[in-house]
This record gives sequence, structure tokens and C-alpha cells, in this order.
Amino acid sequence: MPTLSSRGVDLHYQHTGNGPPVLLLAGIASDSASWKPILHALTNTSTVYTMDNRCAGQTRPLTIDTSRDLMVQDVVALLDACDLDKVTLIGHSMGALISWAVAACVPDRINAVVAASAPFTVDPTRIELFNTLARLRTEDNEADWFRLLFHFLFSPRFFEDANAIDDAVTAALAYEHKQKRSAFLQQCKALPSYLEPIGLPKTLPFKCMALTGANDKLFTPEDMRTKYASHPEISLSVIENAAHSVHWENPEAFVSVVQTFLTGQRLSQRPDIRTN
Repeated sequence: MPTLSSRGVDLHYQHTGNGPPVLLLAGIASDSASWKPILHALTNTSTVYTMDNRCAGQTRPLTIDTSRDLMVQDVVALLDACDLDKVTLIGHSMGALISWAVAACVPDRINAVVAASAPFTVDPTRIELFNTLARLRTEDNEADWFRLLFHFLFSPRFFEDANAIDDAVTAALAYEHKQKRSAFLQQCKALPSYLEPIGLPKTLPFKCMALTGANDKLFTPEDMRTKYASHPEISLSVIENAAHSVHWENPEAFVSVVQTFLTGQRLSQRPDIRTN
């Protein structure tokens, strides 16, 4: 798998598909494997790039200092290394925060931004939540820690099947590139760097949209509407039957919204998608 050096790390990345370039940016505690449910569908119309953030996946060293600024520089380094003059950014959670920061830094290199499950910046409430999660995680309680984390990621229907929960925990523990506790602590330690405004212009010079799950507890649909109210050109789609991990719980609706937006087509009426 290809890597590139950027400010003390070897970033792992890969690309597949044909069409205009799209870069997927994962959230905290996640890596490029988190895009698996939607990756194949997106490659039908795009060349899709994925990368493992600092402190995640196959990027090395795994435990290292990170911040919003460093992540922005990593993304720009990837654009340079892959000769991507313009790209669409699709970010989830922390990846959405990074996407907006990259767009503010190099707006002339952005075709579009799709921000899933997060606004422009984070806030102290979410920082405290993740700091608490970091303190609760130990080597002896990882199974229960993942069970707790799932409550912030998935909608109520996920918890209706005890066997499915057990299977999800088993898969998380067995994942070959599972994030170490020390690496998760570094990502949480960096969250205050996502507090500051990013300096987006009043009118954005590229296409942009936001989407979220109807059951998201971390950034509710109402949170998203409030946070994006300053930029009415940013449309918001709310996907039913999904919470924070919207692309895992309803990948078909996620892909439908994204591809409709990127191609400029009219979104067909679906009972599981609401647009605001």
C-alpha cells in the first residue's frame, strides 16, 4: 500500500475507481476501513482516495502528536503527492471538521465539501465527552468500552439484537489495525485545536452540503441546522434509520444523497431522506 511522508509520519493511503477525485476523511478512532460500506458504490462515478489519519490505521508511527493544523497539512501533502489540483472532500465527524479546515486553507483546490455528522468546529461539551471516554478505556475493559462507544455511534435498532452487538464487539477487538489506547488519547488531546474558527469566507466558493443521521446523539439534526445557519447555501440532508455512523447504518441513502449532490441531479423521493 502506498505511503507518503508528512511532518513526522508515514501516511497510509490508497485509491480506486474512475472519475473525478474524491477524498474520504474518517472520524476520531476510525481509519480508512470505516468507509467500506460505501466505497464500492462511490467508485462507480469517482476516483476515491482514502487515508489513515495520524494515530489511526496503518499510518506510522501510530502514537504521535496530532492537531487540526497538522491534519490539514497532511491532507494538502496528499493532494500534492497525488497531483490532485482539485478534489471533493467527504468527511465524517472529525473528518468533516478537517474537511472544512482544508477548504478554508486551500479553497482553490476544492470542488466540493460533503460534511457528515459534524459542523465547522467542535465545542467543549464534545471535548469533555471524548476525554471521559479516553479516561474510561483500559486494556482490561476494552469489550465494555466498545459497547459504551456504540451508544454514541448507532441508533436504537442496533441494540435490539444482542447477538449483533456481540458480533460487533468481537469484530472491533479483532480488527488487525485496531487503534491503540495511546493513539486514541492523542486524538482526544488534539480536540481543543478544533475549537477555533477556521476562517471560511462568508460566501463559499465551492459546492457544499451537510448530512446527518436522524438519531445522531453527538451532533443532532437540530445542532447541525443551528451550526450551519450562517451559511444558507449549505443544504442539510437528514437520513432516517441512522445515528452518528450514518454511512454504516444506512449506506444506500448516504450514497444516494452524495452522488445526487455531486452530479447535480434531483434527489428522488425516498422516505428515509429528509432535506432542509
